[in-house]
Amino acid sequence: MSDTIELLEAIGRDASLRHASAAELTRILEQAKASQALTAAVANADSSRLYEEFGHRPMYSPQSSQTIPWPLI
Repeated sequence: MSDTIELLEAIGRDASLRHASAAELTRILEQAKASQALTAAVANADSSRLYEEFGHRPMYSPQSSQTIPWPLI
């Protein structure tokens, strides 16, 4: 996972990589031996594989909230 984060940082720092086509970036990632999740995310424009790699779990907001009775006396 740390390699994936480092590659994402490198892509963000390098304007030529940041604006590269998906096919070109996929080729570069394959040459760099990037993780399958990162390569698939770029090739398919689908970040769900990265969620799996990073162990992301969706967080849901609570269904209730505190309310103040109106009018306050």
